[in-house]
Amino acid sequence: MKKVTDVLVILKVYPESDEINLDTLTEEINKKLPQGYKLVRKDTEPIAYGLKALVAYIQMPENTEGGTEALEDIVNGIQGVSHAEVVGVTRLGF
Repeated sequence: MKKVTDVLVILKVYPESDEINLDTLTEEINKKLPQGYKLVRKDTEPIAYGLKALVAYIQMPENTEGGTEALEDIVNGIQGVSHAEVVGVTRLGF
């Protein structure tokens, strides 16, 4: 049986304002991730004027239909998210 390879997706999430709690946003993202997806790390990145973006590192199956589009759609649908975009993808296995 062939093992399914996972990828690590680096997703930059821009909040609607600097009043959005990024820890709460991270919890919401984690709750909405489909089975087989896992939030493995999070960072913040300054944008401007005190506004910070959440940088989420999410492990997901490589053979997901539609690639990262479904993940972006899920995160973009969360209240408090202005927009989210994939800034990197790398394979975790061979």
